[in-house]
Amino acid sequence: MPDSSVHEPDFTTSTSPPPPRQVALKSSEHTSLLRKLPGMRTLFSIILIVACLIGGGFVTWLVASMREDPKRAEPVERSHIVQVYEAETVTIQEMITGFGTARAMQEVILSAQVSGEIVETIVPLKIGKEILAASFQTDVDGVSKQSSGDLIARIDPQTYQQRVEQAEDLLNEDQAELNRLEQEQKNLAQRLQIAEKNFNAFMKEYQRVENLVRQEIASPSDLTTAELDLRKYEDAKVQLETELALMPQKIKQVEAKRQTRRNDLELAKLEFERTAVTSPISGQLSKISVEKGQYVRVGDPLVTVTSKKQVEIPIGIAMEDYLKIIPQIAAGQYPTARISTRRTADAYWEGLVTRASPTADTQTRTVDVFVVVDNENSASPLLPGTFVTVQIEGPMHENVIAIPRDAVIDDEILLAQDGKVVTVPIKKTIDIQTIRILKDQLTPGDQIIMTNLDILKPGDAIKIPEDSTQTLEDEMKRMQIPNFRIFSQP
Repeated sequence: MPDSSVHEPDFTTSTSPPPPRQVALKSSEHTSLLRKLPGMRTLFSIILIVACLIGGGFVTWLVASMREDPKRAEPVERSHIVQVYEAETVTIQEMITGFGTARAMQEVILSAQVSGEIVETIVPLKIGKEILAASFQTDVDGVSKQSSGDLIARIDPQTYQQRVEQAEDLLNEDQAELNRLEQEQKNLAQRLQIAEKNFNAFMKEYQRVENLVRQEIASPSDLTTAELDLRKYEDAKVQLETELALMPQKIKQVEAKRQTRRNDLELAKLEFERTAVTSPISGQLSKISVEKGQYVRVGDPLVTVTSKKQVEIPIGIAMEDYLKIIPQIAAGQYPTARISTRRTADAYWEGLVTRASPTADTQTRTVDVFVVVDNENSASPLLPGTFVTVQIEGPMHENVIAIPRDAVIDDEILLAQDGKVVTVPIKKTIDIQTIRILKDQLTPGDQIIMTNLDILKPGDAIKIPEDSTQTLEDEMKRMQIPNFRIFSQP
């Protein structure tokens, strides 16, 4: 029997659960909606940002439309500040600059001319010792006398003195031989006269005997005896004539031998004199290579004597500078030179360019000229071995205008006229170091622009500050060694 507690389902009520398929469909739609929600948020953010930008732009436009336009200022012409160089008429002399080392014009190295021991020296034998050379002096009567120079050193003279005495003895022997031969020649001449007289006398006796034999008064034996006696006297006469004829040759031989002895004596005396070492020039000892007691040989250097009276400076100059001064040297008009030991030295010496080398240096392409300085006319001497700067007087340029070469661009310069830039072409004439010499191209007082040359154009406005104007003297101060000097200013 069926249980009465079991009831049938009521399909009419709303609280009954949905069918299983319907519940599954609703769950899937919910999941899909959750997946689409982030993309919707991104789209909403983009839309919001775009709306803000549009709103901000509208507000900006609205504010800008309400503002009044500013008043525009009138354009102002710009001026360049420049420095200028004031042109002036001057007379300029070119100075040819060179460098060199002074050397003594008179310097001698005294060497031993004979061998031996140094037995005596000058006191003190030190560098700087004054040395006097032998000299000739003329008294009031016009008689010249030689004064001996200072004895610097003496080589042992004993051996050379003995050679002199030996040569004198041999010369005396030759003189005695010569005297003997001359006396013998005289004796032979006298004997020959006697022999000729005897021969003539016996010749008369022979002729007398011969006449007697013809007259048969004397025998032929008497004639033979007379002839033998005549031949005896004839032989004596011929012998004396032969000896007398040989005497001149013997005398010549002795005279030649005597001349040789005389030369030996002169050589011995010369060697003896050379034992005393003296200097041919006056000066000072600049080098000493010997001392007392030292043995020296021929050719060994002893001392060096240097004279400071005149020094010579060889300097090399360019060929174009050489051509400027060589005509004066050839004409005997020696250019003046100024010599200093430093670039800015206050003390200097005056010299003369006396000669030039006939050849140029193949490596440096320069020509050597020689400057002579007379120290006797200087308050302080220029010492040999001093390295100096030499400036030689060159050509003179009168009534010219000198401008800095830095102001020249493509053969043009910029002038300041009435506060404007003006371009002026110039012709190239002569350049001396950092300046250019012009003739009749500018007017004294013209202001040449020196700065901002790369940006200035003709017609630009310019301003010149006070105390900014340069002069030729300022340009010379800028140079360490100016190759010119202002000779005069009109």
